[in-house]
Amino acid sequence: MNIAIFSGELSGDLIAGALALEIKAREPKAEFWGMGSHALRGAGAELIADSAEWGAIGITEALKVAPKLFFKILPLVKRNLKNRRPDVVVLVDFGAFNVRVARYCKEIGLKVCYYFPPGSWRRHGTKGAELAQITDVLAVPFTWAHERYKAMGANSVYVGHPLLERVRPSMSRNEFADSLGLSPDKPIIGLLPGSRKQEVVHLVPTLIETAKAILEHVPDAQFVMSVAPSISQEMLGNWLSHHAEFHDRLADIWHEFVYEAETKVLRPVARTARRLSGQPIPQLVTSAGLVVSADQLEQEQKTKALHENLSRNKGLPPIVLAKGVTYDIMAYSQVLLSCSGTATLEATIFETPIVIMYRGSKIMELESMLRGTRKKLRFMGLPNIIADKPVVAELIQEQANPQAITELVLPLLNDLTVRQKMKAELRAIKESLGEPGASAKAAELVLELAKK
Repeated sequence: MNIAIFSGELSGDLIAGALALEIKAREPKAEFWGMGSHALRGAGAELIADSAEWGAIGITEALKVAPKLFFKILPLVKRNLKNRRPDVVVLVDFGAFNVRVARYCKEIGLKVCYYFPPGSWRRHGTKGAELAQITDVLAVPFTWAHERYKAMGANSVYVGHPLLERVRPSMSRNEFADSLGLSPDKPIIGLLPGSRKQEVVHLVPTLIETAKAILEHVPDAQFVMSVAPSISQEMLGNWLSHHAEFHDRLADIWHEFVYEAETKVLRPVARTARRLSGQPIPQLVTSAGLVVSADQLEQEQKTKALHENLSRNKGLPPIVLAKGVTYDIMAYSQVLLSCSGTATLEATIFETPIVIMYRGSKIMELESMLRGTRKKLRFMGLPNIIADKPVVAELIQEQANPQAITELVLPLLNDLTVRQKMKAELRAIKESLGEPGASAKAAELVLELAKK
């Protein structure tokens, strides 16, 4: 059986990878090819294009990606579809691109399953009506989206949300804290700047300044910043080093180390760290210290002491940069400061209080004003969209400043009533997502369509 799967950004790639594994469990001889990244490749698919670099927010940023997507990748996809004639084509989110693929598939007579169709979060309107004509079946994550698509004539099947089956921590709270050199008894604040480069560029300076502001009120606060698979730690280190107070020593500390995300191996390149070479650990610590394996505890303590001293001297907040442990950060933080996007729904499943931030360039701000985005959208954060009411704070552009964020974080840290109220509302949102098993249900739909 020949199955083509096309996904876009990180969240879509994870959904596609899980789906491919479920199909493989039912149809071991199935062969997969298509477009995605680490997760889809890890499920055994042949990638004709890697989507890791394609995340974009807004028209301005999307224009930078569009030429490659529509003048190079789309023709490549069409050639492969025409020549390889898969038994079924599975599209995962990534509407700006995948809707075009769906149209082409219908032109040449291929069967299409759209898993997680674009705009599934919308509760009203007729946007997406074309999907009824260019797909054979829609596998939909929300009940209201299922009803909306059905009303527009699509063959819609409600499967539930795929996040429910994969969002879980990989270790206990004590193990998590120990692995990063943190205290499990002191407040941990998770910083989630996102998986798109432009998100990280615009959010990280604000998160650094916010961490410093929070420390003035909560001196024992600990901060962990999640580094997405699509963001290299060297790149993030460079961005941090250009931040005003990071300009001198942090860059020197950072460039002593090279992190290989594929093998999860930290390979020090500086003479001072040669003897730590080849330790298979999933994260790297910068200004709060370098964490290594247990048998090198003495070296770890020396390195931490050095970095903590530098932090005090340079006014750096004690922030750990961590890769590969995002769900643990979400599970064990008291509060999360998060970019808008899938991460906010993942945090909701953990019932961890969140403050959502959206920051972009001045051009993106102008674009938003001209398009009237703020007026058209009642909410930008997925928890609020799903609840259809304001459950978590949303700070957009200039609203997302250290003072405003800190004022929202402190009650969530210090006031049990405020904290418990938000957790209860997040729990209700999680329960509205249904039961786990979306990937299995979607796999059954794909196989049924392929065999028709």
